[in-house]
Amino acid sequence: MRTFFTFAILMLLFASLPSCYDEGATFGENLVDSSFRNVTADTSSVTVTNVRIDSLETSGTETILVGEYSHTLWGTVASMSYIPYSRPSYSTDIEETVKLDSLVLKLYYNGYCLGDTTQWQTLSVFPLNEKVVLNDNDYLYSHSSFSYGKNALGKKTFKPHPGRGEPVEIRLSDQLGQELLTRFHNRDESVSDDMFEEYFKGIALVAESGSKNLLGFSVGDTLSALTLYYHVDDELRSPQSMVISPNTSTQFNHFDHNRSGSLLPVMATPKEEITSAQVGDRGLLAGGLGWYTRLEFPYLNNILQQGVQVEIQNAMLRIYPEIGTYSEFNALPDSIYLYIADENNVVTEAVTDYLGTQVQGGVLVKDETFRENTYYYFDVTSFMQQELGTFGMNKHNLQLVLPSSHYTSSFKNLTFSSQKGKNPLKLQLTYTIYESY
Repeated sequence: MRTFFTFAILMLLFASLPSCYDEGATFGENLVDSSFRNVTADTSSVTVTNVRIDSLETSGTETILVGEYSHTLWGTVASMSYIPYSRPSYSTDIEETVKLDSLVLKLYYNGYCLGDTTQWQTLSVFPLNEKVVLNDNDYLYSHSSFSYGKNALGKKTFKPHPGRGEPVEIRLSDQLGQELLTRFHNRDESVSDDMFEEYFKGIALVAESGSKNLLGFSVGDTLSALTLYYHVDDELRSPQSMVISPNTSTQFNHFDHNRSGSLLPVMATPKEEITSAQVGDRGLLAGGLGWYTRLEFPYLNNILQQGVQVEIQNAMLRIYPEIGTYSEFNALPDSIYLYIADENNVVTEAVTDYLGTQVQGGVLVKDETFRENTYYYFDVTSFMQQELGTFGMNKHNLQLVLPSSHYTSSFKNLTFSSQKGKNPLKLQLTYTIYESY
């Protein structure tokens, strides 16, 4: 009896083995007629459209961006910064006699730079003629501007060293320094808590036209502050200082973009959209300029015609940066992101990792030897599985974007090829086709 049961179990196990074979296997192909087959293809169509964000909020970022940079394809970008200041405290006794030593603007690098920092940079400081006031929605934008004077309060030419700790120091007008010192020492009403920002409206920090680099500086209590150095005129000549801190909520950056000679239309339009074919089969992500890319998959449902039932098992998206559009002076972003949007381009959710919990960032894989093998990749399996079989208003697209901080606090950029370009993006699908149920 035991022998009989052992034999029966072995026969059942043997009978179940054929269901584990894939039709792709060749051994025993003439003996097993599989009802499904697996297909891997990297020719799935992807439509690339470049979209520009009309308004970028640059106030409250605690970042100064100043300088100029020319991209080989996308034109010249320039940035200047408006820096209002908050009223400082002053405690030197009014009975003392004080004398000015200097008024200095100290700019501390935040580590960001774009362009050739071996080239000299010249920064000029101008007085603001208008008080900087936030819009009704409590923001200022990259296109916002305020009037400033024509005569510089100070100027400095230097070679940038973004990796070093020492600040860039610009000595400002002694006339302004003396006026501030006199008013504070005399407890003048113009520098009271309520009146200070009406009296001293702040500064505009502007780079000389034609500069070859664009620099980032930090904004905080003592970062990008004005320091007024003075001393008490007594036998000890006691040194004193008054730190005038920037108003971090109203400080903002103004961006200009000269498109002449670039691939982009000369004039920008609201809600601008440009197909990849219009710019040489390219996709564009550009911080500061506000560009991101919409990816659509118009023929995905065609694979449903290949069998009675089709299921996507795996989907990988690779984005290849175009060689010649990045360098040590214009480094690639460390990561980029995908978001899911509906037919109205409204973001509905982020593309998450396989656990469905964390926003998935495209990982940059660098190949220093063969640059054409440098790419970002995403696992878009879940999105493609949900998208397969949808039609009309139920279809979604993917939005390829930079980290949000790059749009308001940098000019990080990425240029890549569409599927008709030199080093095309790839959507690799692995799916199972069932010939019968």
